[in-house]
Amino acid sequence: MKYGVVIKEIGHIQSIPQNNSENSDEVLLGMNVKIIKKVNNNWYYIRTHYNYQGYINGEELLIDDSISKRWQKCKNVVAIQGLGDVLDMPKAEGHQIASFTRGAQLISTNVLCSKKKFVKVELPNGKFGWVRKEFLEELKTTYDIKDEDNLRESLVRSAFSYIGTQYRWGGKSPLGIDCSGLCSMAYMLNGIIIYRDAKIKEGFPIKRIPIDKMKKGDLLFFPGHVAMYLGNDKYIHASNNNDVVRVNSFNKNDEDYYEYLDGKLKMVGTIF
Repeated sequence: MKYGVVIKEIGHIQSIPQNNSENSDEVLLGMNVKIIKKVNNNWYYIRTHYNYQGYINGEELLIDDSISKRWQKCKNVVAIQGLGDVLDMPKAEGHQIASFTRGAQLISTNVLCSKKKFVKVELPNGKFGWVRKEFLEELKTTYDIKDEDNLRESLVRSAFSYIGTQYRWGGKSPLGIDCSGLCSMAYMLNGIIIYRDAKIKEGFPIKRIPIDKMKKGDLLFFPGHVAMYLGNDKYIHASNNNDVVRVNSFNKNDEDYYEYLDGKLKMVGTIF
């Protein structure tokens, strides 16, 4: 089996190997994938690091086993800024050599410019550039379930970082995101891999709990839809009917009460 790394700002995972087919998921700059097989016209059937499968155009990948394995081992930072640029010099006037979205995974060299505002990073294609230091944080690949209160708060903060983002089927970035993309990215930014689609699946850490036990950061599952619970009857979600990521309420007396989902909650899932 071969390995690859996403070299575009966003890689598009399709349901069939055609440019105009349904977009089922997105992979972001610096994410590693496994190549299951090559199909027609430079398309590849891949598996992501979070075990989602689909077709991607080879132009969005760098396919090289040694580079991919080194990248998997050495990448150490994740973008937390919604959108950002990699520049050829550590100042705003620098030339843009790449762009990224929240969730992109890069290698930080830990070399800072003289004013310590920019940090030097490596891209999957081997190029180096400069990114504003505040746009990045340590890439989390594990989590401490014992630190429950802080982890719940962090999950909610990560979800809120997408507030106002337009709804996009199969999307997973601040340029456009769907319901399960929002929830899976909020968890991934905290080092937790959950299933990409709007359901609880065996082999992933989300487990079902009684609805009356839900707490902030837990996931709410409706028919074909998932949201994150915020407490006090509120939840955050990406909804096609709402057009954007927003907060709604189960409480009919609240201004943000959302009648469409009232009475449709089927189950609640948690990692705790």
